[in-house]
Formats: sequence, structure tokens, C-alpha cells
Amino acid sequence: MSLLSEIVQIAKDSNKDWRGDLRKASFRGIPFAVYGGEGFFGRRVALHEYPGRDKPYIEDMGRSTRRIRLSGFLVSDSLVYGGGDAKAQRDAIVAAVERSGPGTLVHPTLGNLTVSVPDGGLRVIERWDMGRYFELSFVFIESGERIFPAIASSTTSLLDKLAKALGLSAALDFARKVIGGITAVINTVEGAIRFGRAVVGTVVNVVAGFTELVGRISRDVRNITGLAGLMTGNYGRYAQGSVSSSLVKSKKAKDDGATMADLLASNTQSRASIDAASDVLAAAAENLDASSGDAFTAAVQALMDSLVAAIPDPGTAIALLGELASYHPAAFSSDSQVGNAQAVAQASTSALLRRAALSAMAQEVAVYAPASYDDAMALMTTVTGYIDAEILLAGDSGDDESYSALLGLRQGVINYLTTTGATLPRLETFSFKAPLPALVMANRLYGDASRDGELVEQANPRHPAFMPTTVRVLAS
Repeated sequence: MSLLSEIVQIAKDSNKDWRGDLRKASFRGIPFAVYGGEGFFGRRVALHEYPGRDKPYIEDMGRSTRRIRLSGFLVSDSLVYGGGDAKAQRDAIVAAVERSGPGTLVHPTLGNLTVSVPDGGLRVIERWDMGRYFELSFVFIESGERIFPAIASSTTSLLDKLAKALGLSAALDFARKVIGGITAVINTVEGAIRFGRAVVGTVVNVVAGFTELVGRISRDVRNITGLAGLMTGNYGRYAQGSVSSSLVKSKKAKDDGATMADLLASNTQSRASIDAASDVLAAAAENLDASSGDAFTAAVQALMDSLVAAIPDPGTAIALLGELASYHPAAFSSDSQVGNAQAVAQASTSALLRRAALSAMAQEVAVYAPASYDDAMALMTTVTGYIDAEILLAGDSGDDESYSALLGLRQGVINYLTTTGATLPRLETFSFKAPLPALVMANRLYGDASRDGELVEQANPRHPAFMPTTVRVLAS
């Protein structure tokens, strides 16, 4: 920048009205006028005084709690902030203050703050000689997240290891029941596979139903619509997804040079790879015997790897894998010895397939980037629900290896998403009197019009120029 340009800029800044930098005050999206305020800031200190020493020792205990006081008013149909009827505004601000949990305060000079209102923190003064007018006095206390001290660790790599451990444990339980295992009564006993073709046929039927479901999932339309999220640039709210959301930094790298045609060709090749892996698994099931258990379990894992690689969005992958994690073939029952062996083979095979899907799901959780605390907690509820259902089945069927691995995986998912979500903003509901353009709403909520894409993605309006009057979006 030249010296002349700097001089011109300084002149412009000097003539700028300071009122133009003020932001419209609001709490939980309810606006109000402000004519004064004060803040209390400092450090928490412990004073240590010693005999014979003139100056005390001050021990710093961290930043003190910030307390904000604001004096303002509500007036009917304000020309500055609107609002409508004064009594309706008063009721709305009282309801916002009495709502549980912290809320977002837009301070005229400090910007967005997450605060709580203590007991008696709002005073509303009414006067008979000042109709359509209420005087307000607020006390806000800065609010933080409930985060406890913890030992830092790489939760992502740990979750990946726990997912792989479940795959190995499921393979061991399958081999023990179907191929053969060791009991406390005798040294070795053949598994259900000793009954020959009847049991193999059962395994083939279970695998056939599972691979049919895998084929349908691989051709889900979301796998196509999510491809645009792998390219650099903004292609709209329908093409964002968890790998390229404008809200968070992606954990999967984008391909700078990829075109949509390239991605479609790659998707076609991925579906072909899934079909090939399904054929390998079907062949391994047909040739299952006492010596080919490892080949069969490896084919199951290869099919899951191919499927996950073909789904571009981790969020979509988790949703689709949930169908596989809930896979249950039609119940098989028989009183004969062969029939009992077939029932064992069916239950063990379907359990192996479900647990392979859960292992893949946990690995996708490790690369999923939640947009908010609420998103992380919702995902945790969904994934642990699938794991809890399988834990009950593993316990009832005596699959000790899988049971222990599932418990460890469940805790790993909770630890990862709790740690990740603790640093993310929460979603909060904001209400406006009339539809606003996304640019205006972003500027009003965040003081940053460039965040309009976030609002559009979260609120999903019919048109960005007419956002809903009530939106649930990031608090900050």
C-alpha cells in the first residue's frame, strides 16, 4: 500500500462515526435497546501475607468470572430494532431469561458472549406515566462448558484400534462356534461346520442376504450427491456433507484437480469393487470348511473396506452402515441336531457380519467432523444405540471376546465424541419478527455476513433471501 493510500485510509477512519461499529443488542435472539452498561474483569488471586514482609505474594488462580451489566429499555415499534408491541417484547425477554441453560448475548461492543442470567438478574421497571415503555436492568455472567481435567490422548487412533479389535474378536467367536474351538471338558471339539453342506448352505444364505443389502447401499443416491463435497469450492448446501461442511475443517482431504466426471468414474469403479468383494465373500462361504475360516472372515472385512471407501461422506456412511449393523436374517429353528447346528451357524454368521459393520462405523466416526456440540451428542446416541443392541446379543450368546471388545468400543466412541463436542458451539434457537436474507441474519447474529452459508446449510430455507423466522443455528 502506498503512502498516499494509507493517508486516505486514515482520513476515512477518522471521519467514521463510532456508532457505526455498535451492534444491536439481543439475548437469545430477542432484541432490546441499550443506553449504558458496565463490565467487571480481572484475575482470581490468592493473597499470601507473611510476618516481617512488607509486600504480599499474589498467587494467580486464573481469569476471574466476567460479569456484564446492561441498562436498556423496550419500546413499542422501535425505529432502531423493531420489536412490535412492548408488552409482547417484555414477555419474550422474560421467557428468554427464565429458560434453562446458557444463552447468547449480543453485546453492543463486546460482540457475541455465551452467558447465564442469575437469580434476579433481570429487573423490569414499569411506570404509569410512560406507556409502551419498559426499563430493563440486566446482570449477565459469562458461561463456559462443563469440561473436566483429563489426560490428553489421541482418541482418533485409539478409536481406530478399538474398531479393529472388534473385528478380530468377532472373527474368533465365529471360528470358535462354526469352525471349531476348545472347551473345558475336552481338548478340542469340532464346530457346527462338521455337519457339512447343511451348515454351509445356511452360511451361504446369510451371506447372500447381507451382500444384497450391501449392493443396495452401494447404489444409494446419497453416494452420488455427496461426491461434490470432495471437490474444492462451494457447490451449495445439498453438496456439502460432513467431509466438506462450511462449518468445520474437513478430516478428509479434497482433490484439488478432480472434476465431477472424474468422481463419477471413481464411484463407478468403487461399486464394481464392492460387487467383486461380494463375489469373493460368496465364494468363501460356499467353500467354507475347517481350514478356510480365516479366508472367510478376511473376505467379510474386505467387503466392509470396499463399501466404506465408496461412500464419500462419513455422515452418510454411518447412516447406511446402521442398516448393516441391524441385519438379522429370518429366524431358523429346528429340534434336530443338524437343525441346531444350522441355527448356530446362522446366528454366528450374522453376528460376524453385524460386528464387521460396527467396526467400520466406528472407523467412520473417527473421521466425522461434527458441526456442533449437539451434532456430536446426537451421533454418540445413534452409534452407541447400535453397539448396545449388539452387546446384549453378544452377552446372551456367550461371545465373550466380542462382548469385551464391544464394551471397549462403546467407551471409545463416547470418549471421542465427548472430547470433540466439548470444544464446539451449541445450537440455539433464534426468532425474528419477519423473514430476513441470510446475509442480514448472519450479520445480525454473528457480525459476519460471510457466515451466511452456515445459516443456509443449517436452516435449509426454500430460498436464502427468505430465511425462516425461527432458526436453530450455531450460538456463536
